[in-house]
This record gives sequence, C-alpha cells and structure tokens, in this order.
Amino acid sequence: MKIVATIEARMGSSRLPNKVLMDIGGMKSLECQIKRLKRSKLIDTIVIATTDKSSDDLLVAFADDMDVACFRGSEQDILARILGAAKSQDASLQVQITGDCPLIDPEIVDQVIQCYLDNSKDFDFVSNEIERSYPIGLDCRVFPTTVLEEVDRDCKDPIHRIHGSTYIYMGPGKNKYKSKNFFAPNELNHPLWRWTLDTPEDLEFFKSVLNHFKEEIINLTSIELKNWLVKNPDIVEVNSKVRQKTIEEG
Repeated sequence: MKIVATIEARMGSSRLPNKVLMDIGGMKSLECQIKRLKRSKLIDTIVIATTDKSSDDLLVAFADDMDVACFRGSEQDILARILGAAKSQDASLQVQITGDCPLIDPEIVDQVIQCYLDNSKDFDFVSNEIERSYPIGLDCRVFPTTVLEEVDRDCKDPIHRIHGSTYIYMGPGKNKYKSKNFFAPNELNHPLWRWTLDTPEDLEFFKSVLNHFKEEIINLTSIELKNWLVKNPDIVEVNSKVRQKTIEEG
C-alpha cells in the first residue's frame, strides 16, 4: 500500500492572497507545513496539488526546492485536482490536507491514518473534522484513492467538487460510504482555536508563535503548543474573532 498526502495549495486566496508562501516568522507557511509533515512515519509521498494558472508557477518551483512532488490541475475542481495528484504518485491510500495548515501535526495525521488501517473493513473514510474537536488547522481526511475515483464519477455538485471529499460524508455519498470521526483527546479539545492561515489576524497569530519557538516549531507537538498557549491566552485571542468560512463559501 502506498500512502500519499496531497496538499491543495494555490497563490490566489480571497481573504489573504499568496498566503501559502507568506513569511510567518522566519519561514514560509507551506515550508513549515511540509517540514512538519515530513516527520510522518506512515506517509510515503507528499505532493502539492496546485493549479494550472501561471501565478502558481511559484509553487512548482517551491515544490522542487522542498523536494516534494507537484501536480497541476483545475483551480475550481479540487476533487479532480487532488485525485490527479494522488494518481500521479500511484497512491492506494490518500491523505487530504489543505495548504493553509502550517502547524499540521504528523503524529495526529499518523493516528488518523492508523485508525483507517485498523478499521478499513468497516469504514471508507476517516477524518478528524467530520465533528470538529481539534483546533482548526490540524485537519486531515484519509480514504482509498478508489473511493475518490467513484466520487469523481458521481459528484456533479460544484460545492462538493471545490472541497475535494466532502461529498463522501456531507453530501449524497454519506448514504453510500461509511465514515468515522477521529476525536481529539481532552487536552486538545479546542475546536474554536484557529491554527490555520486565512486572514491577517491568523498571520499575526503565527508570527507570535514562530517568533517564540523559531526552528523548534518543526518538532513541536500539538500538546506542547497547547500548553504554551494556555499560559499565553493573549496569543489565542489574536484571531479568536475570525469567522470560519462555511462550505458554501469555498
């Protein structure tokens, strides 16, 4: 079995253009994300799934610099794009991750992957965001590439196609596929905390975090970060008023 993580990323963003390559305190956002994700013990390959727009040529060069694969596809049809990215690496199991999560935790990602592997006879899809319990920005979805191939054939709704795999557990697919939610342990049960980069307030949050931890951020666990934030509630407050976009907003 080949396990491939697809990171959907583009330079265009309605709320914070060019966010994926923004300096968040000594390193680029996507750089931090990839360096952390490379610590995963179960992921075989990481591929950036970007668009075919010329503005995303920068991400192709960036992928080469980071020694990860890159796949280019439709800007709006993210379902087709991440499926193409997974198939380009011969993935049998896909880990879907968005490119605005610089603090993605490889240990949590591995736990979600392992949860799928341990329950693959009973479930088609495992995620830690079907019912949110982790901070926003630690999200990942795990499913066989063959499932997404079926969804690609069946899903016509552009709302679900722009989100990649929501058709499976939120759309008509929930009547066909069996999904399992992976809940956070009590010490990480902070579903309103924002560890995701989508607004200027989020950028300020990350700069505060990285200015404190610096290179240590690459190996920092979510528990360690949570413990620090509990002692520094003013940092949590920085982006606490940001409204998370709905599925209809893309």
